Amino acid sequence: MPLRDQADNLRRVVAIVCWLMAVATATVCFGQAKPKTPERPKMKTVELVTKDNVTIRAFYFPSDRGKDAVPVIVMHEWQGQASPYAALVKALNDAGCAVIVPEFRGHGLSKQYDVGNRKVDFDLARMGKADIANIIAGDMEAVKKFLREENNQKNLNLNALVLIGIRESAVIAAHWAVRDLNFPSVGAIKQGQDVKALVLVSPEKLLKGYSLDETLQDRYLWQLPFMIVVGEGSRQAGDADRFYKRLETMKKKAARGAVEGLAYESVRTSLDGPALVNESRLGVIDKIKKFVVSQLVEKTGKIEWVERP
Repeated sequence: MPLRDQADNLRRVVAIVCWLMAVATATVCFGQAKPKTPERPKMKTVELVTKDNVTIRAFYFPSDRGKDAVPVIVMHEWQGQASPYAALVKALNDAGCAVIVPEFRGHGLSKQYDVGNRKVDFDLARMGKADIANIIAGDMEAVKKFLREENNQKNLNLNALVLIGIRESAVIAAHWAVRDLNFPSVGAIKQGQDVKALVLVSPEKLLKGYSLDETLQDRYLWQLPFMIVVGEGSRQAGDADRFYKRLETMKKKAARGAVEGLAYESVRTSLDGPALVNESRLGVIDKIKKFVVSQLVEKTGKIEWVERP
């Protein structure tokens, strides 16, 4: 193996080990150790096979709340990976959420695919619109399949699903939410309409030919609770502000004035993406946690749990 590949692999392993230590041990990245509490189900790494036979890795943090657990999918930015979101994952998991962080094809530990008997690396520079379509219809559907199995084991309530999209993954999150919201049920068999809220952090307007704005043309998406978080001095600020105002106008028109389930956090910084999330003085993680708790965690008793086929 070339020295460069060895170095890349070593960096990925170190990043994952650091992340797992950060999530598992409060004293490593989260300050002083806390008194012992009943042990929560442990994090596990899962391999998910997509319909087009690509294996992606994901990190799953179960909840101890059973059917009352709100599932959250945290979606990393383009050319990113799962490891920067340890503190966000821990905060949501502490709130009782079952959190999964997939690494999309071409990213993190999901960099290769099979060609015959050999493995070939994805080339991010050459990935285009068709590859984003495969992430939406393949990677994200594989994640939902895993959550569906967890739902049927009564480990969470899939009907209370939250998506958190960072930077370019805001586009992926919105487009996959449209797909989910319009997925038809068959008789009494529920297959879609599971996404109940979206959090978009430093949302990008475009990704490889996919537009965030076009998702607002869907008849369902804009009705969901939304939270938008952006650094006021970041390059995403203008587009995020315009997207928020479109959402606000649509919600006001439908509600004839009063708007609920819409939060806009314009933070005084030029940071974006994982740097915005992890800068503790800005309190972004607490803001996201508060939104998820208020919109879904506190309402889980009112959200029907449904077994899935």
